Order: sequence, then structure tokens, then C-alpha cells
Amino acid sequence: MATNEPYKNIIKNELKKLKKPVYIKVFTSLKTNPDGSKVRECVDCTQTMNILRIYEENSNGLLKIQELSINDNPEFAQKYDIQRVPTILLLDDNGREIIRYLANPIGQELQPFVKALFALGGGPNYYENAIKQNISRIDPTTIKIMITMSCPYCPKVVEAANLFAIASNGKIRSVVVDIMNNPDIGQYYNSEGVPYTIINERKPIQGMVGPEVLLRELIGSNINIQY
Repeated sequence: MATNEPYKNIIKNELKKLKKPVYIKVFTSLKTNPDGSKVRECVDCTQTMNILRIYEENSNGLLKIQELSINDNPEFAQKYDIQRVPTILLLDDNGREIIRYLANPIGQELQPFVKALFALGGGPNYYENAIKQNISRIDPTTIKIMITMSCPYCPKVVEAANLFAIASNGKIRSVVVDIMNNPDIGQYYNSEGVPYTIINERKPIQGMVGPEVLLRELIGSNINIQY
């Protein structure tokens, strides 16, 4: 889907706005054969890399994508707790994981992914002030969002969680999971519909929720939040 010209144009136009480098690590099943040739052992890994190369090629050199093989780089896979491939990690300037994708940034998920890249690349973040004002009240947090690629409401929740994570200076981590490609995760969390959001393994939040609800869940309060 992302190889179609409309998607290429969206990516190209948006990534022109990057002001500083953005770093992505992608863990795949790339395997080096005895003759030195390389092959990926999963079809999804190749699809993911093809999609991400479109982003990279249209970023004026500011999007830095590193493909790491779980076969050739087991120490990195262990360091980042990689349990499956492909896994996409968006990192901050210190090499710290901020956002994890067990999903492809295509279709409706293109926009929240691009907005995350833009925020990491020096662009504005809608929620920066709200997060920074409340950061002392937020515990170290992982927000997991279960999605499907056909869900019309999922991108809004993903966008808010990703931008919260970027604004938190490492205190919040966002994990985006396509449960169609990772059905075992959906079954583990008993996800009966999407979006399905889990904060620090607490009781899930079902359905579409706005950023103000998400932030209240993070700080455990009903105060009025100013953006």
C-alpha cells in the first residue's frame, strides 16, 4: 500500500519537515549465508524494510534506519528485548527506545508514524506542555495499543501515545501491536476489539479514547488538563 504514489507523496512532503536526524532500529530475520549473500527468513520482514526504505529515501538523509539481524546480532536483540520480527524501534538522541512497532506504518497508520518522526526530528509536539507539566506525577509507563490496519479509530490513540512518549524524556514508552499479525498477543490480553489500550498491565481501556483521558489514566487524576 505504501508503495503507491499517493503514499509516497505524503511521506515525501512530511519528511521534508525534519530538522534533525531521527534514528530507527529494525530487527529482522536477515541471515548471512556461507557465501556472504543475505536473505530474510520472513516475508513480513522484507515488506517492513521495503516500506521503511521509502521513508528513508525521502528524508533528505535525516532518517537513519539500521537493520539488525536477530541471527547476526543476538547481543543487540537481547539488549532491546526483541521477542519477534519484524520489530521497529524509534529511538531518542541518546539511543533510548521511545516507541516500538509490531506493526507496519502503512495505510491509516502512516499519519501517526509520520507525526512521531516529525516530533522526534525537531517538530512541534501537541502534548509536550501537558506532559512536562505533569511529568512528576507520572510513573515510568509502558502504553500498549492493540490495533488492526482497518481500524479507523486506532491511529488517533496511537498518535497520542507516541507523542506522549516523545514528550516524556524517556519516562513513557509506546508499543503499537497489530493483532492481526500478532494474534497471540491479542489473545493474551483478551483483546475483543480495537483500539485496546493497556497502561502498565492494568485494566485495559477499550475503544477510542481522547488524549485527555489517556493523560488522566497516566497521572491518576481528574484534574483539568491544559494543552
